[in-house]
Amino acid sequence: MKRYLIFIVLFAVKFNAQDIHTSQVHEYDYLYNPAMVGNFKGNYRANLSSRSQWSSINKAFQTYSFSADAAFFKNKWKSGHLGIGVSANSDNAGNGFLKSNNVNLGISGVVNLNAKNNLSVGLLSSFTQSSIDPSTIVWGTQFDGNSYNTNLPTQEMFYIEQFSFFDLSSGLAWNFSKKERNLASHDETRFQLGVAAYHLNNPSMYNAISADTLFRRYVLYGKGFIGLSNSNTALLPHVLVQMQGPNMEILTGTYFRIRIKEASKVTGFVKESALSLGTSWRYGDAIIPAVIFELSSYSIGVSYDINISKLNTATNMMGGLEITFRFLNPSPFAYKSFKPSL
Repeated sequence: MKRYLIFIVLFAVKFNAQDIHTSQVHEYDYLYNPAMVGNFKGNYRANLSSRSQWSSINKAFQTYSFSADAAFFKNKWKSGHLGIGVSANSDNAGNGFLKSNNVNLGISGVVNLNAKNNLSVGLLSSFTQSSIDPSTIVWGTQFDGNSYNTNLPTQEMFYIEQFSFFDLSSGLAWNFSKKERNLASHDETRFQLGVAAYHLNNPSMYNAISADTLFRRYVLYGKGFIGLSNSNTALLPHVLVQMQGPNMEILTGTYFRIRIKEASKVTGFVKESALSLGTSWRYGDAIIPAVIFELSSYSIGVSYDINISKLNTATNMMGGLEITFRFLNPSPFAYKSFKPSL
């Protein structure tokens, strides 16, 4: 009984105010700042991810994401370049009661201020289509005193079971890159930090329930790469602060990266690899250990939310499993660049 009540509360919060969220935030630039689309160390990038959140609570949220972005005119424009990206998300809540699919098109403009700094501004346009399937959920009115009876009427009415809306978001980011002093040691420092606002047009969602306007989401997002001098190690910090209506999320953490094998400096046939281990902390919610393995242009990341909030009565500390895949071209380990991706 408690689990169903908790799920209904979670559904109400999500439906009225919240977007999807992730734990490996460094893999989701478009979700946290459109100005970082196409603004990375490389030319082309693609990401796939799967996230299962609070699976012990009636499969509360299942999220699947894809994104691809690229940098254009890097070698032609000395003053900067353009970034273009596409992405898609599928989010299912509560055994398919609420399904939401959206596609996004992002564009950014990057202006080089000097050899170490640049500024970027981005715009993200989105189209979201959602559907409701009332048959997949049970209601309090179907409790006959002893158990749930699905033959009893729900006394709930849904006038519209499908709805869609367009959306606009924008962001601004500062990017710093200090080139390595020693090629063999990967001694490099890079940071990206920016602010963004999502749902600028305050789109309306499911008006059959209430005056249901999607709240604007304000985001502070940053990530970095700090190469430790004369070593094969680095620190990868990240921070995320976002507010949407009455909801606020704070997530911060650091990964420790170890270069396992160095690439061939002549032929390039030997593929370099790296392993990152670390932990993030989501305020009031979860501790999130993670591991990331990189091999040439490819990487796989696995993280798990260990729930530490009062919700652990229902979750048994089972927060959420998230798996990400990334492809980056050219390889971040390619000879003459040695610039691992953020």
